[in-house]
Amino acid sequence: MQTKKYIVPMVIATSLILSACGTKGKEESTSTKEMTIADGSKEMKQTLKDLNSQLEAKDADKVAKSGEKLEESWEKFEDEVKDKDAKLYEKVETPLHTIEAGAKSEPLDVATLSKASEELNTVLSEVEKLK
Repeated sequence: MQTKKYIVPMVIATSLILSACGTKGKEESTSTKEMTIADGSKEMKQTLKDLNSQLEAKDADKVAKSGEKLEESWEKFEDEVKDKDAKLYEKVETPLHTIEAGAKSEPLDVATLSKASEELNTVLSEVEKLK
């Protein structure tokens, strides 16, 4: 008889815990996707500026982190760019993938990474103007 008293509170507590977990995941996914195209482009351009300084210093660890940061920034608004201009989306993807792969390789291919960085910066100027 005593165990029956505890079943209802345990079910309610479990339901509250599970519903709270579901809400947290939704909030996080919403906050990571809220970035305008212009803001995202500016953020990526700043990361590229940092990347170029790191390339000059030949700091492989920081270059790798900047490569990851570029991809994280791009993920926040890439779907919106793809919906508005698929060709421009592809123009971003090409140098971005070059930077991602090159940033992880040892030794750093500074010339290739610098060229890809310049190309990406130019394309991001176009992306920034998307409405």
